[in-house]
Amino acid sequence: MSSKIDRKAAMRASLSAEKKDVNARFATADAVLAERPSGLAVAVPTPAVADSGRAFSAESPLPNQQQIVRAPLEKVHENPLNARYIYNPDVVKELAASIATRGQMVPASAIEHPTIVGDYLLIDGHYRKKALASAGQHTIDLVIRRHESDIELYRMSWLLNEERNAQSPLDNAFAWRKLIDKGLVQTENQIAELLGVSLSTVNKTIALLGLPTAALDKMRDRPEKFGVFTGYELTLAAKKLNEPELLELVDRIVVEDLSSRQVSAIRTKIETGDTRKRKETSRQYKIQRTGQQIGSLKEWDSGKVALEVLLPDPKERAALVAELRSRFGLAD
Repeated sequence: MSSKIDRKAAMRASLSAEKKDVNARFATADAVLAERPSGLAVAVPTPAVADSGRAFSAESPLPNQQQIVRAPLEKVHENPLNARYIYNPDVVKELAASIATRGQMVPASAIEHPTIVGDYLLIDGHYRKKALASAGQHTIDLVIRRHESDIELYRMSWLLNEERNAQSPLDNAFAWRKLIDKGLVQTENQIAELLGVSLSTVNKTIALLGLPTAALDKMRDRPEKFGVFTGYELTLAAKKLNEPELLELVDRIVVEDLSSRQVSAIRTKIETGDTRKRKETSRQYKIQRTGQQIGSLKEWDSGKVALEVLLPDPKERAALVAELRSRFGLAD
Protein backbone atom coordinates (compact mmCIF):
# COMPACT_ATOMS: atom_id res chain seq x y z
CA MET A 1 0.00 0.00 0.00
CA SER A 2 2.85 2.36 0.90
CA SER A 3 4.64 1.75 -2.40
CA LYS A 4 1.42 2.53 -4.29
CA ILE A 5 1.05 5.83 -2.40
CA ASP A 6 4.72 6.66 -3.07
CA ARG A 7 4.21 5.91 -6.75
CA LYS A 8 1.19 8.22 -6.96
CA ALA A 9 3.10 10.93 -5.08
CA ALA A 10 5.96 10.58 -7.55
CA MET A 11 3.54 10.83 -10.44
CA ARG A 12 2.01 14.02 -9.04
CA ALA A 13 5.48 15.47 -8.57
CA SER A 14 6.39 14.51 -12.12
CA LEU A 15 3.24 16.12 -13.54
CA SER A 16 3.92 19.26 -11.51
CA ALA A 17 7.47 19.40 -12.84
CA GLU A 18 6.25 18.99 -16.41
CA LYS A 19 3.79 21.83 -15.90
CA LYS A 20 6.58 24.11 -14.67
CA ASP A 21 8.71 23.06 -17.63
CA VAL A 22 5.89 23.92 -20.07
CA ASN A 23 5.38 27.31 -18.42
CA ALA A 24 9.13 27.98 -18.56
CA ARG A 25 9.20 27.06 -22.23
CA PHE A 26 6.38 29.46 -23.10
CA ALA A 27 8.05 32.19 -21.03
CA THR A 28 11.22 31.71 -23.06
CA ALA A 29 9.24 31.81 -26.30
CA ASP A 30 7.58 35.06 -25.16
CA ALA A 31 11.00 36.53 -24.49
CA VAL A 32 12.12 35.62 -27.99
CA LEU A 33 8.96 37.13 -29.47
CA ALA A 34 9.45 40.35 -27.49
CA GLU A 35 12.67 40.91 -29.39
CA ARG A 36 10.96 39.97 -32.68
CA PRO A 37 7.58 41.73 -32.89
CA SER A 38 6.98 40.40 -36.40
CA GLY A 39 6.90 36.85 -35.10
CA LEU A 40 9.06 33.78 -35.55
CA ALA A 41 7.67 33.10 -39.01
CA VAL A 42 9.56 36.11 -40.45
CA ALA A 43 13.00 35.14 -41.66
CA VAL A 44 15.93 36.69 -39.78
CA PRO A 45 19.66 36.41 -40.36
CA THR A 46 21.09 33.51 -38.39
CA PRO A 47 24.50 31.90 -38.08
CA ALA A 48 25.29 29.11 -40.51
CA VAL A 49 23.93 25.72 -39.52
CA ALA A 50 26.43 23.00 -38.75
CA ASP A 51 26.68 20.07 -41.16
CA SER A 52 23.89 18.10 -39.55
CA GLY A 53 21.79 17.70 -42.66
CA ARG A 54 18.94 19.71 -41.07
CA ALA A 55 17.45 22.72 -42.85
CA PHE A 56 16.33 25.19 -40.18
CA SER A 57 16.99 28.62 -38.77
CA ALA A 58 15.89 30.88 -35.91
CA GLU A 59 17.58 28.71 -33.28
CA SER A 60 17.21 29.87 -29.69
CA PRO A 61 18.59 28.09 -26.64
CA LEU A 62 16.08 26.99 -24.00
CA PRO A 63 16.51 25.62 -20.49
CA ASN A 64 17.77 22.03 -20.22
CA GLN A 65 19.57 22.32 -23.57
CA GLN A 66 16.30 22.57 -25.50
CA GLN A 67 16.21 24.55 -28.73
CA ILE A 68 13.70 26.33 -30.93
CA VAL A 69 14.34 25.30 -34.53
CA ARG A 70 12.58 25.97 -37.80
CA ALA A 71 12.04 22.86 -39.90
CA PRO A 72 10.39 22.18 -43.27
CA LEU A 73 6.88 20.78 -42.83
CA GLU A 74 7.73 17.72 -44.93
CA LYS A 75 10.45 16.82 -42.41
CA VAL A 76 8.04 16.88 -39.46
CA HIS A 77 6.07 13.68 -38.89
CA GLU A 78 2.93 13.27 -36.81
CA ASN A 79 3.12 11.57 -33.43
CA PRO A 80 2.02 7.91 -33.81
CA LEU A 81 1.02 8.03 -30.12
CA ASN A 82 -0.68 11.39 -30.23
CA ALA A 83 -3.25 11.97 -27.48
CA ARG A 84 -5.61 13.68 -29.94
CA TYR A 85 -7.31 11.66 -32.67
CA ILE A 86 -10.07 14.03 -33.80
CA TYR A 87 -9.40 17.43 -35.40
CA ASN A 88 -12.05 20.07 -35.98
CA PRO A 89 -11.63 21.53 -39.50
CA ASP A 90 -13.13 24.85 -38.31
CA VAL A 91 -10.38 25.18 -35.71
CA VAL A 92 -7.77 24.51 -38.41
CA LYS A 93 -9.28 27.29 -40.57
CA GLU A 94 -9.35 29.80 -37.70
CA LEU A 95 -5.76 29.01 -36.73
CA ALA A 96 -4.64 29.22 -40.35
CA ALA A 97 -6.19 32.69 -40.63
CA SER A 98 -4.39 33.75 -37.44
CA ILE A 99 -1.06 32.38 -38.67
CA ALA A 100 -1.49 34.10 -42.03
CA THR A 101 -1.87 37.41 -40.16
CA ARG A 102 0.53 37.10 -37.24
CA GLY A 103 2.71 34.09 -38.00
CA GLN A 104 3.26 31.10 -35.71
CA MET A 105 3.26 32.56 -32.20
CA VAL A 106 3.97 29.39 -30.17
CA PRO A 107 6.42 26.66 -31.25
CA ALA A 108 5.28 23.04 -31.31
CA SER A 109 7.01 20.32 -29.29
CA ALA A 110 9.00 17.63 -31.08
CA ILE A 111 11.81 15.13 -30.79
CA GLU A 112 14.45 14.16 -33.32
CA HIS A 113 12.99 11.34 -35.41
CA PRO A 114 14.24 8.04 -33.97
CA THR A 115 14.73 6.37 -37.38
CA ILE A 116 14.95 9.16 -40.00
CA VAL A 117 18.07 11.29 -39.63
CA GLY A 118 17.38 15.01 -40.01
CA ASP A 119 13.60 14.65 -39.52
CA TYR A 120 11.43 15.33 -36.48
CA LEU A 121 8.49 13.71 -34.71
CA LEU A 122 5.82 15.93 -33.18
CA ILE A 123 4.88 15.50 -29.54
CA ASP A 124 2.10 18.04 -29.84
CA GLY A 125 1.29 20.89 -32.22
CA HIS A 126 -0.59 18.89 -34.84
CA TYR A 127 -3.23 21.62 -35.14
CA ARG A 128 -0.45 24.13 -35.80
CA LYS A 129 1.13 21.95 -38.48
CA LYS A 130 -2.22 21.50 -40.25
CA ALA A 131 -2.93 25.23 -40.00
CA LEU A 132 0.52 26.18 -41.33
CA ALA A 133 0.01 23.93 -44.36
CA SER A 134 -3.48 25.39 -44.88
CA ALA A 135 -2.04 28.92 -44.68
CA GLY A 136 0.49 28.09 -47.41
CA GLN A 137 3.49 28.05 -45.05
CA HIS A 138 6.32 25.60 -45.58
CA THR A 139 8.09 25.59 -42.22
CA ILE A 140 7.18 25.12 -38.57
CA ASP A 141 8.92 26.29 -35.40
CA LEU A 142 9.66 23.49 -32.95
CA VAL A 143 10.92 23.08 -29.41
CA ILE A 144 13.18 20.02 -29.47
CA ARG A 145 12.97 17.71 -26.47
CA ARG A 146 14.77 14.49 -25.54
CA HIS A 147 13.18 11.20 -26.53
CA GLU A 148 12.99 9.09 -23.39
CA SER A 149 10.49 6.36 -24.36
CA ASP A 150 7.40 5.71 -26.47
CA ILE A 151 5.11 5.80 -23.45
CA GLU A 152 6.63 9.14 -22.47
CA LEU A 153 5.95 10.39 -26.00
CA TYR A 154 2.25 9.75 -25.37
CA ARG A 155 2.25 11.08 -21.81
CA MET A 156 3.82 14.39 -22.86
CA SER A 157 1.32 14.75 -25.71
CA TRP A 158 -1.53 14.16 -23.24
CA LEU A 159 -0.07 16.54 -20.67
CA LEU A 160 0.51 19.40 -23.13
CA ASN A 161 -3.03 19.08 -24.50
CA GLU A 162 -4.41 19.13 -20.96
CA GLU A 163 -2.48 22.35 -20.30
CA ARG A 164 -4.16 24.18 -23.19
CA ASN A 165 -7.08 22.47 -24.96
CA ALA A 166 -7.78 19.01 -23.60
CA GLN A 167 -8.72 16.27 -26.00
CA SER A 168 -12.19 14.72 -25.79
CA PRO A 169 -13.01 11.40 -24.07
CA LEU A 170 -13.40 9.92 -27.56
CA ASP A 171 -9.81 10.99 -28.35
CA ASN A 172 -8.70 9.33 -25.12
CA ALA A 173 -10.62 6.15 -25.88
CA PHE A 174 -8.83 5.64 -29.21
CA ALA A 175 -5.43 6.59 -27.77
CA TRP A 176 -5.73 4.40 -24.66
CA ARG A 177 -6.86 1.41 -26.68
CA LYS A 178 -3.81 1.92 -28.92
CA LEU A 179 -1.49 1.96 -25.89
CA ILE A 180 -2.91 -1.42 -24.84
CA ASP A 181 -2.86 -2.88 -28.36
CA LYS A 182 0.80 -1.88 -28.84
CA GLY A 183 1.73 -3.42 -25.50
CA LEU A 184 2.97 -0.13 -24.02
CA VAL A 185 0.65 -0.77 -21.07
CA GLN A 186 -0.89 -4.05 -20.02
CA THR A 187 -3.97 -2.93 -18.10
CA GLU A 188 -6.39 -0.04 -17.81
CA ASN A 189 -5.13 0.44 -14.26
CA GLN A 190 -1.66 1.25 -15.63
CA ILE A 191 -3.19 3.99 -17.79
CA ALA A 192 -4.87 5.46 -14.71
CA GLU A 193 -1.58 5.50 -12.80
CA LEU A 194 0.37 6.87 -15.77
CA LEU A 195 -1.92 9.88 -16.16
CA GLY A 196 -3.11 10.36 -12.60
CA VAL A 197 -6.79 9.79 -13.42
CA SER A 198 -9.28 7.41 -11.80
CA LEU A 199 -9.62 3.82 -12.99
CA SER A 200 -13.37 4.43 -13.31
CA THR A 201 -12.69 7.23 -15.80
CA VAL A 202 -10.47 4.95 -17.87
CA ASN A 203 -13.05 2.12 -17.79
CA LYS A 204 -15.93 4.38 -18.83
CA THR A 205 -13.86 6.06 -21.54
CA ILE A 206 -12.62 2.89 -23.24
CA ALA A 207 -16.18 1.50 -23.09
CA LEU A 208 -17.11 4.07 -25.77
CA LEU A 209 -15.32 1.93 -28.35
CA GLY A 210 -17.97 -0.76 -27.86
CA LEU A 211 -20.54 1.47 -29.60
CA PRO A 212 -21.42 0.75 -33.25
CA THR A 213 -19.14 2.33 -35.86
CA ALA A 214 -22.00 4.48 -37.18
CA ALA A 215 -22.50 5.99 -33.71
CA LEU A 216 -18.77 6.66 -33.27
CA ASP A 217 -18.67 8.37 -36.68
CA LYS A 218 -21.47 10.72 -35.63
CA MET A 219 -19.73 11.42 -32.32
CA ARG A 220 -16.50 12.31 -34.16
CA ASP A 221 -18.30 15.28 -35.73
CA ARG A 222 -19.05 16.83 -32.31
CA PRO A 223 -16.81 15.09 -29.75
CA GLU A 224 -17.11 17.95 -27.26
CA LYS A 225 -20.77 16.98 -26.73
CA PHE A 226 -19.83 13.59 -25.33
CA GLY A 227 -18.15 13.88 -21.96
CA VAL A 228 -17.15 10.85 -19.90
CA PHE A 229 -20.51 10.56 -18.11
CA THR A 230 -22.65 11.34 -21.17
CA GLY A 231 -20.70 8.78 -23.17
CA TYR A 232 -21.06 6.17 -20.46
CA GLU A 233 -24.84 6.68 -20.27
CA LEU A 234 -24.90 6.24 -24.04
CA THR A 235 -23.08 2.89 -23.77
CA LEU A 236 -25.68 1.71 -21.23
CA ALA A 237 -28.58 2.87 -23.42
CA ALA A 238 -27.03 1.08 -26.41
CA LYS A 239 -27.71 -2.27 -24.70
CA LYS A 240 -31.47 -1.63 -24.99
CA LEU A 241 -31.65 0.16 -28.35
CA ASN A 242 -31.29 -1.02 -31.92
CA GLU A 243 -28.83 0.91 -34.10
CA PRO A 244 -31.32 3.40 -35.67
CA GLU A 245 -32.69 4.23 -32.21
CA LEU A 246 -29.16 4.70 -30.85
CA LEU A 247 -28.21 7.02 -33.73
CA GLU A 248 -31.35 9.04 -33.04
CA LEU A 249 -30.26 9.43 -29.41
CA VAL A 250 -26.77 10.54 -30.50
CA ASP A 251 -28.40 13.21 -32.70
CA ARG A 252 -30.59 14.36 -29.79
CA ILE A 253 -27.56 14.78 -27.54
CA VAL A 254 -25.96 17.09 -30.12
CA VAL A 255 -29.02 19.05 -31.30
CA GLU A 256 -30.65 19.47 -27.87
CA ASP A 257 -27.32 19.86 -26.06
CA LEU A 258 -28.39 17.25 -23.51
CA SER A 259 -26.53 17.01 -20.20
CA SER A 260 -25.34 13.71 -18.76
CA ARG A 261 -28.22 13.93 -16.25
CA GLN A 262 -30.75 14.26 -19.08
CA VAL A 263 -29.21 11.36 -20.99
CA SER A 264 -29.31 9.29 -17.79
CA ALA A 265 -33.05 10.04 -17.43
CA ILE A 266 -33.66 8.95 -21.03
CA ARG A 267 -31.67 5.78 -20.49
CA THR A 268 -33.61 4.97 -17.30
CA LYS A 269 -36.91 5.45 -19.12
CA ILE A 270 -35.74 3.14 -21.89
CA GLU A 271 -34.80 0.44 -19.39
CA THR A 272 -38.03 0.65 -17.38
CA GLY A 273 -40.08 0.82 -20.57
CA ASP A 274 -38.76 -2.60 -21.60
CA THR A 275 -40.12 -4.23 -18.44
CA ARG A 276 -43.46 -2.43 -18.21
CA LYS A 277 -46.31 -4.03 -20.19
CA ARG A 278 -48.23 -1.57 -22.30
CA LYS A 279 -51.96 -1.38 -21.55
CA GLU A 280 -54.01 -2.42 -24.54
CA THR A 281 -56.92 -0.33 -25.80
CA SER A 282 -60.21 -2.26 -26.01
CA ARG A 283 -63.62 -1.51 -27.51
CA GLN A 284 -66.87 -2.99 -26.16
CA TYR A 285 -70.21 -3.36 -27.93
CA LYS A 286 -73.36 -4.14 -25.91
CA ILE A 287 -75.77 -6.79 -27.24
CA GLN A 288 -79.34 -5.84 -26.39
CA ARG A 289 -82.80 -7.31 -26.95
CA THR A 290 -86.12 -5.68 -26.08
CA GLY A 291 -84.26 -2.96 -24.21
CA GLN A 292 -82.30 -5.43 -22.08
CA GLN A 293 -78.55 -6.20 -22.35
CA ILE A 294 -78.07 -9.89 -22.99
CA GLY A 295 -74.32 -9.88 -23.69
CA SER A 296 -71.28 -8.03 -25.04
CA LEU A 297 -68.70 -8.16 -27.81
CA LYS A 298 -65.13 -6.95 -27.05
CA GLU A 299 -62.11 -6.38 -29.29
CA TRP A 300 -58.53 -5.33 -28.47
CA ASP A 301 -55.75 -3.70 -30.54
CA SER A 302 -53.76 -6.91 -30.19
CA GLY A 303 -56.44 -8.68 -32.26
CA LYS A 304 -58.21 -10.49 -29.47
CA VAL A 305 -62.05 -10.75 -29.73
CA ALA A 306 -64.41 -11.98 -26.98
CA LEU A 307 -68.12 -12.74 -27.25
CA GLU A 308 -70.34 -13.33 -24.26
CA VAL A 309 -74.07 -13.66 -24.72
CA LEU A 310 -77.05 -15.24 -22.87
CA LEU A 311 -79.46 -17.17 -25.14
CA PRO A 312 -82.10 -19.10 -23.12
CA ASP A 313 -83.68 -20.54 -26.31
CA PRO A 314 -81.83 -23.83 -27.13
CA LYS A 315 -82.57 -23.55 -30.86
CA GLU A 316 -81.26 -19.99 -31.06
CA ARG A 317 -78.18 -20.96 -29.05
CA ALA A 318 -77.55 -24.03 -31.25
CA ALA A 319 -77.93 -21.92 -34.41
CA LEU A 320 -75.32 -19.37 -33.17
CA VAL A 321 -72.87 -22.08 -32.16
CA ALA A 322 -73.30 -23.82 -35.54
CA GLU A 323 -72.66 -20.54 -37.33
CA LEU A 324 -69.48 -19.87 -35.34
CA ARG A 325 -68.19 -23.41 -35.85
CA SER A 326 -68.77 -23.09 -39.57
CA ARG A 327 -67.07 -19.66 -39.60
CA PHE A 328 -63.90 -21.06 -38.06
CA GLY A 329 -63.96 -24.50 -39.65
CA LEU A 330 -64.52 -26.41 -36.44
CA ALA A 331 -65.25 -30.13 -36.82
CA ASP A 332 -68.19 -31.83 -35.13
